[in-house]
Amino acid sequence: MMDPSKSLSEENGTENGWNFESATNSEDGFHSSQESITNKSLSKNDNQVNGHGNHGNGIGNSGSHDNNKINNHHISTDDTGNGNGEKVDKNVSKFSNVEFPSNEYDDCDTARVDISIEVTESSSLLNNSMDGECEVDEKVNKKNLKNLTLEKTWLEVPGRSIRRADSSDEPSGKSPPLENITLEVPQVSFAKNEQKFDEVRSPMFRSPSLQRLWSVLSQTDDMEVKKKEKELHLKIFVGCLFLVIVGGVIGIYVVYRQHLLEIELGKSIRFNEDTRVLTVTSGGDPLYGHLGVNLPYPMLPMDCALNQNKSNEVCLRWKGFAQMKITYSRHEKGVKCYRVSWSSLSHTWQPKDCYGLGGGHWYGGAIMKQSQAWPIDNVVLNESAYVSGYGEFGSVTERLWVSSQGISISVDSDIPLFISQNSAGNKQLCFASKPMHPYYAGFQDQDLQLKYTVCSTSNSVQLLRFLRMQKSVLKRYPNVHIMKKPIITLDFKKVNLSQELGKIQCLSKNFSDNGLSLCENFHFELRNWQAINGDLNIGKQAELGLEDLRAKGCSVVLDVDTFADISSQAFKEGALKGYWVRDAGGEVVGLMRWNNQTEAVLDVTNPPAVNWFLHRLTHLRDRYNITSFKFSSGEIRRLPKYGQFFNKMVDLNNYTTQYIVMTTRLQGGNKAATQVDTAFSTQNITQYTSVSVPMKDGLRTVIPKVLTYSVLGYHFVIPEMDFMHSNTQVLPDKNLYIRWIQIMAFLPVMKFSNTCKFDSHTNQIVSDLITFHQNFTVPRILNMEKDVIKNGDPIIRPIWWLAPKNEDAQKIDNQFLIGDTIMVAPVVDTVSRQRRVFIPNGKWTRRDLGLSMLDQVTGPKWVNYRVPIDSVLFFTSD
Repeated sequence: MMDPSKSLSEENGTENGWNFESATNSEDGFHSSQESITNKSLSKNDNQVNGHGNHGNGIGNSGSHDNNKINNHHISTDDTGNGNGEKVDKNVSKFSNVEFPSNEYDDCDTARVDISIEVTESSSLLNNSMDGECEVDEKVNKKNLKNLTLEKTWLEVPGRSIRRADSSDEPSGKSPPLENITLEVPQVSFAKNEQKFDEVRSPMFRSPSLQRLWSVLSQTDDMEVKKKEKELHLKIFVGCLFLVIVGGVIGIYVVYRQHLLEIELGKSIRFNEDTRVLTVTSGGDPLYGHLGVNLPYPMLPMDCALNQNKSNEVCLRWKGFAQMKITYSRHEKGVKCYRVSWSSLSHTWQPKDCYGLGGGHWYGGAIMKQSQAWPIDNVVLNESAYVSGYGEFGSVTERLWVSSQGISISVDSDIPLFISQNSAGNKQLCFASKPMHPYYAGFQDQDLQLKYTVCSTSNSVQLLRFLRMQKSVLKRYPNVHIMKKPIITLDFKKVNLSQELGKIQCLSKNFSDNGLSLCENFHFELRNWQAINGDLNIGKQAELGLEDLRAKGCSVVLDVDTFADISSQAFKEGALKGYWVRDAGGEVVGLMRWNNQTEAVLDVTNPPAVNWFLHRLTHLRDRYNITSFKFSSGEIRRLPKYGQFFNKMVDLNNYTTQYIVMTTRLQGGNKAATQVDTAFSTQNITQYTSVSVPMKDGLRTVIPKVLTYSVLGYHFVIPEMDFMHSNTQVLPDKNLYIRWIQIMAFLPVMKFSNTCKFDSHTNQIVSDLITFHQNFTVPRILNMEKDVIKNGDPIIRPIWWLAPKNEDAQKIDNQFLIGDTIMVAPVVDTVSRQRRVFIPNGKWTRRDLGLSMLDQVTGPKWVNYRVPIDSVLFFTSD
């Protein structure tokens, strides 16, 4: 770097440098009579330095340093470097960021202009250098070294010129035309007393020549920037358009491929061959079924339909695995049904389909051993054989599930069905066909199948009516003699005769004091009355009790089953004649261990065995004037493992069906009504069905159990709470007992155990409820007979029966309807003395047990009521 005392004019002749000089080639630098400017020059001399001079308002190149000096920044280079060892090409191609500020600042307060230089062949950037006392904004200097192009030796503007110092041509006349000038004006920094003032937006020049230079350079720069921006925007647009086109093509291909693989049957069902998803719509949220979940994926099927018209039938075959057929049928009142049939083509492949439980609430299925859910959406079941008594399933396992969206799924009865629900937390109900215990090995001799029907219509009420009419419905009510009088249970196994007879006397007194004659108003059900199970001989204590009841003219029900203890005479006789179910080998009697006894089971598929058993029961009925029988067996869990029958049964559930059919042969006249503990596809048989209610959550679960029976088509339900039997030595809680009787008073049949030891107030409440049942509930149930038989409507109905689309009504599990005009809202715990009630559409009148009107309310809405222990909430609607 040169001595700061040297003037700029002394260096005008250095070769290969760039200098700003006046149009008169004055060697003393730039002069301006009106304003000071800052300029930067590029020279080829390593000794080039910044000269400073000021002559009045002009700029000179004297070496003096006074307060009026203006910086002239020089960047020095030579042929091999820039003074710092950086190589710079002689042919400078870019020179940018020139800005001419106003003259408002002098000396070190003068605005500093940062110049950037970019060389053609070298990637290095030239460094700024400056002398004097003024500070340099290095950050800005280095940042802005870019973006100016000058390709001509001469740049001439009237009054000023820029030339290349090593040019052999001197300016003469007009300079060559200016070409290819590219300029960008950067931000300019000012330094004054260590304070920075940013962004001089519009420099002001009093020199016309500099103003014109500024104008030319600024306009050229703006045009270039705009051109580059337009090019960039065009490239971005073209790129985005390309991506959109490619995405659209891919999307169209996927949709087209899915369309080719999607089969539509009717307007409510679609099946995708690739994903194997079945979609069923019914006006609400669709039902999604994932079919053939055990098939390998991806694997597309072949068409196996003989009928080319795919509007009502589809047949698909997955080679080496399975064949599936879907058949569409349309019925009256807008009901559409789709039958799905799987056939295994391999000994190792087992059909399995899963349906989502989302988009609505589900009802039906099995009666559970313990608590019953209503609806069943959140029930969790691990995969288990779907037969009565197995796993968590109770005595009834119907293969029907109904959704609040008006969709049903019914599985054929001859399928070795296993089900699971929410087992993986996926809100799915899955059906699988497996030839495993307890189903018979006979399934392995034929193609394994899974067959079921999906139906849909506008709402669940219309759908249930349709489903009921597809089967043989009731032709008449069962014998109403059981309905008209409550049943009191007596157990002769764990209590002695004197205790039981004492209870009978106590009952007679209590109820006679309240206006009820014991035998005229009650049935007595005797349990554990046989001396040896199977012989059908009444034990001595039971016989004495029976004689006492007969003497009073009481109605008697005997609890029977189809088992015979191996010590009984009946077992020996039946074994000789082949009347018992045989073991897996088919040669000897199959035995079961039950209640600490080893017993044989009657083969109800054997006609001679059935006749033999019924003959003995008929003799017992006639001898003791028995009103009816209650059959406590018939569940699949109480059969020998892989038992063999007289008539080979592929489907175990058929045993239950034939068991129920057998019991109907004892009905006749006014005194032969029967009760059963189990059922399977026997909705058309006139019988009473007992509902076992566990001690835990007994009050809370009784209504869901009764409603589930009703949805499944069993109308005449008799709830039984286990701990209410008379063999329980400790009396139940009085409040629990009263709340239980209150629920019973609105069901077809009342059943409870001996209440002799309760206080007189409790006896009075029970007596009032019995009278209410006889005078109010039973007559209204009898008046519904035509409606029940004609439409298949249940007697006890869920609240959503009046509002199928109401979300609140779909979830209520502690209220029920008797027909469409009586609503009951009992208290289902022993503590509460108030409850919240959902009022359906219409005007409802709240009444007391005397049928007096208490108030009226119009629904739909929720209302809170006080419910004392001696009252029950119920409403009537005109």
